[in-house]
Amino acid sequence: DYVRCLSTLAWAYGRLQDFDPGLMKLIASLAIQHLRAFKSFELINLLWGFAKLQLSQPQLFQAAQGHILANAAAFSARCLSMAAWSYATTPGQHGNVRLLQRIAEAFVQNIDTTHEKPVSLAKLSWALATTGVHPKQDVVR
Repeated sequence: DYVRCLSTLAWAYGRLQDFDPGLMKLIASLAIQHLRAFKSFELINLLWGFAKLQLSQPQLFQAAQGHILANAAAFSARCLSMAAWSYATTPGQHGNVRLLQRIAEAFVQNIDTTHEKPVSLAKLSWALATTGVHPKQDVVR
């Protein structure tokens, strides 16, 4: 499937810490065009790859932000924590207070404490602390 390939390419380049700048720009452009076709984990793996490489693609992250805000309830807690990490790690993406607050809200609603690994909570907590974003009071209760 087309978007899975884009996601896998970005993830693999992030994992290898090596990339072709022209190809990554193309991946970002194509991902924006087909954003609605991504499954949540595919989108998050794509963003993770860009974040791991410290590649700021503002249009990609902005488009993904809209998608995540609109569909946060459908994302697993693991995907939400990886999204928060990706936004907190990527240059120029620290100002997404509304997004990170929404991710924290959805994380609390979606977490399955019997199956979720502590690393998801750790990633989310790190992202919130790094960006200085405080979840709304009703989220932390």
